[in-house]
Amino acid sequence: MVQEGSSEDISNINDTVGLRDIPEGTKVRLRNGAIAEVTANPRDGGWIFIRFIEHPEDPSKVGEDDMAFCTDVIALV
Repeated sequence: MVQEGSSEDISNINDTVGLRDIPEGTKVRLRNGAIAEVTANPRDGGWIFIRFIEHPEDPSKVGEDDMAFCTDVIALV
């Protein structure tokens, strides 16, 4: 059972999350510990467009847009 505020573990065998059906607005945890919101999803299963909400390694990136590859995304938050 997933507790409120915890990451929902939907990892596959490679410790990644299937990106194809993740809707815009979903929050994801990245392998580097950052939390990001999905801003667009081309539904190709390889990439999503994100905006950083938290970035422990580089707080200056909060609010920046970027792309994340499927192996970078480890959980839905």
